[in-house]
Amino acid sequence: MNKIVVAILSVVGFSSSLVFPYYVLFLRNIGDSYDVFSLLYGLFSLSLSIVVYFGGKFFERFSPYLLMMLHSFFCSYIFFSLHTIENIKIVYIGQVLFGGFTALFKLAEKRLFMNATSEFYRSYLFWTSFVTAICIIGVGVLFDSIDIRFMFNIAALLFLLSGFGLGAKFILRSNKDDKN
Repeated sequence: MNKIVVAILSVVGFSSSLVFPYYVLFLRNIGDSYDVFSLLYGLFSLSLSIVVYFGGKFFERFSPYLLMMLHSFFCSYIFFSLHTIENIKIVYIGQVLFGGFTALFKLAEKRLFMNATSEFYRSYLFWTSFVTAICIIGVGVLFDSIDIRFMFNIAALLFLLSGFGLGAKFILRSNKDDKN
């Protein structure tokens, strides 16, 4: 575990925080009613809980870097293609997949920090929370001068970069394990 991982995961947190409030508005607008919005948000939570509960032991076989990388690439894909989605059924499927990939990230994060020192974990929580807060405040201040599509594209690009960073960490870790 090192500072590079904390930096990469801070980028993931930054990207998520950048778009989360506006993604919720997207869901609300595409749902066009509170029952559809509730269903969309519930599908995310339901799929997250199912993957965590039933897939937890299965996913322990995989590197946490690989699982986090899959989450980052999926989020990048979703946010790059968000402006093209017009069918509510696609959004339903996307919410189920989004919940599942978020579960992978949460499972991987737990495994990654299982053996970390409490000082390192506190540092991780501080920096990811700090970056998230700065992002939320910054976006609120800049919101009138930036386009929402631009913001989703920036988040998608950051998720893509974090996915490549996690992929590099996964490959380096795999090569190190193969030598031992």
